[in-house]
Amino acid sequence: MPSICLQAGHAGRTTGATGAPEERENNIRIRNRLAEILTSKGFKTTSVPADYDATQDFDLALSMHCDANYAGDEGGGFVDFPSPSIDFANAESKRIKEAIESEYFNHSGIRNVPTRSNPNTKFYYWWSNLTAKTPCVIIEMGESIDPHDKVLLADTDRIANAIARGICKAFNVPFEASVPPSPTPEPSPEPPVSLPKPPEVPIPPEPPISTPIPPIGPDINYLALLNSAKSILYGKGWPWTKVKKLKELLPN
Repeated sequence: MPSICLQAGHAGRTTGATGAPEERENNIRIRNRLAEILTSKGFKTTSVPADYDATQDFDLALSMHCDANYAGDEGGGFVDFPSPSIDFANAESKRIKEAIESEYFNHSGIRNVPTRSNPNTKFYYWWSNLTAKTPCVIIEMGESIDPHDKVLLADTDRIANAIARGICKAFNVPFEASVPPSPTPEPSPEPPVSLPKPPEVPIPPEPPISTPIPPIGPDINYLALLNSAKSILYGKGWPWTKVKKLKELLPN
């Protein structure tokens, strides 16, 4: 992933060029948050003070500043890159500058005033502290004590994310996290179907024998006995009941 060097303008200085009122504090606070956001996107970041001397190449060196207050305006900022006469990576510096510019002002709410580009940004002292292959960009994020910009610059996440959007655009890194589609839920297993228990059918009582059983004695009417046996055998009833009745009907 790209390596980004982030300079907080005037950081580390207590004398000399210490910046506009409240500028240095804004620069450091927003720079630190920007480093966190870019790291979360996969960039390798190096946060440095005002007088850092680079010995390695970076894919971008970004100097972060806040401008002085211009009385009577509505605040504003701008993005700039070095003069081609001192920048060996000028084409890349210009490309990245334009990507940051296209995103920052749309998402920060700060007014873009590109006409404020001046020799202090085109020939910024830090450019000579970087390697020849390092593209360079400077951003004036807004006016530090302007009544309008002051409120927006205090919203650290708003400003840092607006810059991060431009850097992500320059290096073709998605800014918005892609959300994977929700998996299709597996259908719940159907609960087992409980069949209703069939009602118990009562066993009907044995029907009475329609043919009376003749008494067994010395004078046996065999025809009547045969008819009674047939009536038991072919009539309704359980087999074991019929056997019992036949035993009672027939003589020993």
